[in-house]
Amino acid sequence: MSGISYRILEIDLSSRQSKVIEYGEETLRKYFGGSGLGSSILLDRFEPSLDPFHPQNPLIFMTGLLTGIPVPCGCRISICTQSPLRIWGEANAGGYWGPELKFTGFDGLIISGQAKEPSYLWVTPEGVEIRKAGALWGKGTFETTGKVLAETDPHARVAAIGPAGENLSFMAAVMTGGPEARVMARSGPGAVMGSKNLKAVAVKGDRKPAIVDLKILQEATKEFLPNLKFVEGLSRFGTASVIESKEAAGVLPIKNFTQFHWDKASRIGGPALVAGFLEKHYGCFSCPIRCGKEVKGKEGPYAGVVGHGPEYETLSAFGSLILNDDLNSLIHLNFLCNDLGLDSMSAGITAAFAIEANLRGYLREKDGLDLQWGNARAVGDLLEKIARRQGIGAILADGVEKASQKLGKETEAFALHSKGLEVSLSNPTPTVSLALSWATSNRGACHLEGFSHQVEGGVPFAEAGYPKGVDGISGEGKGRLTARMQDYMAVFNALGLCKFLLFARLSHDTMCRWIKGLAGWDLTGENLMEVGERIYNIKRAYNVLLGVDAEKDRVAPRILENLRPGKPISEGRKLFFDMRRDYYQARGWDANGIPKKEKLISLRLEKAAKKIGLG
Repeated sequence: MSGISYRILEIDLSSRQSKVIEYGEETLRKYFGGSGLGSSILLDRFEPSLDPFHPQNPLIFMTGLLTGIPVPCGCRISICTQSPLRIWGEANAGGYWGPELKFTGFDGLIISGQAKEPSYLWVTPEGVEIRKAGALWGKGTFETTGKVLAETDPHARVAAIGPAGENLSFMAAVMTGGPEARVMARSGPGAVMGSKNLKAVAVKGDRKPAIVDLKILQEATKEFLPNLKFVEGLSRFGTASVIESKEAAGVLPIKNFTQFHWDKASRIGGPALVAGFLEKHYGCFSCPIRCGKEVKGKEGPYAGVVGHGPEYETLSAFGSLILNDDLNSLIHLNFLCNDLGLDSMSAGITAAFAIEANLRGYLREKDGLDLQWGNARAVGDLLEKIARRQGIGAILADGVEKASQKLGKETEAFALHSKGLEVSLSNPTPTVSLALSWATSNRGACHLEGFSHQVEGGVPFAEAGYPKGVDGISGEGKGRLTARMQDYMAVFNALGLCKFLLFARLSHDTMCRWIKGLAGWDLTGENLMEVGERIYNIKRAYNVLLGVDAEKDRVAPRILENLRPGKPISEGRKLFFDMRRDYYQARGWDANGIPKKEKLISLRLEKAAKKIGLG
């Protein structure tokens, strides 16, 4: 028996009933797990009448095929649902929560219905208990985690929402790990969880997965480990290690993407963070990289704040993006987002939008906040209001697209999103495929769904025909590159592997050997990429059912300007639409971005083809 249970626990909060669903090896070979398996379940259960906050909109937690297995970085958990943005919703986190769910003997959870009162779930190998959480409603994620652990098991793992999820902010995240803060953040899963009156999910198991051939796993891992030399910067400084190099390359987003260089970047970079604030290093389950950093504020109003060290995206979102070079305040804002249960990326982009809207005269309701570039204290107050939908926070709680619609058409140019999801924190000027990846990402403007910009930045992907970096300024060949990297990243999510392994030059061969050691399957690199392409297309089919087409595969005017800075926007626009045309062709989609029937059939997605009306 392999380390796969082939069992999913389904819980109906309305009826307070649960049941075990069993599935077969054929399904797992087709989708692996994680958001791959989750996408198949969501598409099967799609009903046009279900909006994101309908009780029967499923909220799915799914482990990857290699989650909880003793291979490097086999730690990820995916959460899948219809996003509050009314598109495919997906978030992903490392840490220990996903492996602990696997140890309960369930590969995933499907949660539907709505509890009559605030509740949390206690999941063990014996099943699930639905417990009252009225005393936790309104609390932050850290206090919630502590109290749930006290009521269940101090060694359990907890996923919780904060006030942002309770108040259905489209930016609401699901927090795991307590202060170590591994977050399922993007596309608003915390809001869906909050709509179900579900405050937390605690898991504790003791059923370690069986391995078909541990020797194969160990040998493949031993051969891979020397590649960790490529990620030493992550081990020393975490993702903050790239702040200064990104600034030098023109990638760091500055002043809401209006500047290309900032002479204060070194003040918020990895070396400064570690030298001045580090308490300890830590890592996720089975992780030899250990990119996690616990930090402590040292002075001023933020002295004594202890929490997860801000990641690159958070440092840039509340640092360079708003011209704030105070690391003490950045530690505090990161802590605040985690405790309130906010996606720090979307929250940072939204804060920058609010500052610019204020300075341009479009924001009239300010609640007394002095929203100026560099004013971190005002931004902290803003985050509290956003999470609780208070005053100005009610305008901004659902992100920049909705806020722009309220404030006026003139603000669309600097409302930086795609499909309603705020852009990630990298300027695409030197790596133009990033704009294409944002526009065509299934969950909105996400950098992690593609990573094509990493190949443009010099990371090789030889097995897809990219043995070295490619020209980042040219649009030539970027359609194929973007599609291939999106397919490859889908494989990482489905296997439950951390994408930092890409930087460590993880090969298809090593992946296949890990799968063989776990499950006994003989696979090739071509098999992996086919699974990735299948997953990407089934998510696209789900989006098609929600009205996504070429009209939604766009980026904001400011991003188009930044593709060819200093030149007419028409040049950036032409570059973008030429890349998108090539992308659709590489994908086997029509000119409107709809997958063709023959493409879906070739990927064994006959049911998806029928769902979207292709017979």
